[in-house]
Amino acid sequence: MRNAKIVILVLLLVALFPYLLTCFYALPFADDFCFGWTASENIPFVQKFLNQYLHWNGRYTSDVLVNLHPLTTGSLLFYQCICFVSILSMLCVVFILVRKFLSNNMASVFVALFFLLCYLSCQPNITEGVYWYIGLANYHWGCIFFMLQLLLLRDLTGAGKSRSPLLIASLLLLVVSIGFNEVAAAIIPAYYFAALIYFRRDKSMQLHRILWMHFAVAFIASAFVIFSPGNFTREGVFPEHFKLVHSLLYASMQTVRFIGRWSLSVPFAALSLIAIGKADEVKSDLKNTDYRVLLVLLVFTVFMAAFLPYMATGILGQHRTMNYVFPFFIVLWFSSLISVSCQYRWHVKLKHLGTTTNVFVIALVAIAGLVMHGNGVLVVTDLQRGVFQQYRTEFMERQAGIVQLPLARIPALQSVPGAFKIVDVKSDTTYWVDKCMKRFYTETGIALH
Repeated sequence: MRNAKIVILVLLLVALFPYLLTCFYALPFADDFCFGWTASENIPFVQKFLNQYLHWNGRYTSDVLVNLHPLTTGSLLFYQCICFVSILSMLCVVFILVRKFLSNNMASVFVALFFLLCYLSCQPNITEGVYWYIGLANYHWGCIFFMLQLLLLRDLTGAGKSRSPLLIASLLLLVVSIGFNEVAAAIIPAYYFAALIYFRRDKSMQLHRILWMHFAVAFIASAFVIFSPGNFTREGVFPEHFKLVHSLLYASMQTVRFIGRWSLSVPFAALSLIAIGKADEVKSDLKNTDYRVLLVLLVFTVFMAAFLPYMATGILGQHRTMNYVFPFFIVLWFSSLISVSCQYRWHVKLKHLGTTTNVFVIALVAIAGLVMHGNGVLVVTDLQRGVFQQYRTEFMERQAGIVQLPLARIPALQSVPGAFKIVDVKSDTTYWVDKCMKRFYTETGIALH
């Protein structure tokens, strides 16, 4: 049994290594140059923040982060290290969260590693998910902060003298979490509203007070995101916005598409079998949760990630919102399976799924599927082809060209790795990417190295 665990652990680490290594080949693109330029402006930081919040979007947390853009340092390595640390941060937070529901440390490590591998392998747009500072600042870190907030919330009911500091910290993290993007502003208050309904018959007045406080704070924080002046300005750029029937129809189709794509994949099917077989090892509060509530939240979460972009812009865009809700989908999917398994005693009827040999074999299938599925193929292929070095060489040559001939058209990169789905220039002086890149280099005087 020990050898089986070691084998699985080594395979998981090997499978994750290419994703971590790829962080050190990530290069800035598109919005990076826009925010790198605005973050370098010689004006007070508060004014930089207000320029974003009042004139572009209401994402007050990410508006702070984008104005702390790493391009202002001129260091590409710093940019890449942020990507690397961000991935590892999710692993650490997930482990701590899972540890609350499992009594076994090693099992928690495995769950956290599988979670991260699923997140990286099946993410709709991995470039904008973990290899792009703007994607990190708007979506990836939003997931991490909300997970941290849930950790504090779980500890509140068992706290002693430290309850007040915990409550304040939880509420502050809640405000921060909602300020990352519009989807967070929609689904997080909905989660707390669902919790209020679900626990309405609970006799604990303390729990009711805590949930009401969190819901009220979440509702107010969401209003600051959704009704910000910048959001209305941004929506005006998209002439196809506010088409309700169109948004409902296409969001429904995207909901079916992504739930089916994720849940019916070989890796998810394999890991689902393990979750069913090992359901009895999870602590009772998760096992006793009504799976119907979890499934409704799952569908609602994915639907909102599609509906809001369609409603605001008329298109789904680059799947950034799906990147954001994917970790929540993973949590809700496997929580639902555990709840169903315990309620209908699947883990007893299918107890052979939980044997050491079967879990080992199923885990091998899951790892193989995650490596050969989706983003895993792209990352490994790019590393084998050695295309990353050519990508950097072209990037640095283009930078030198812009500095030397600032009035010339900017050429598009020809050697772009498959794992990097970047939004590049169009050699068009009127295109927003070209304009941002030129302003960054010519007005800040920063040369990236």
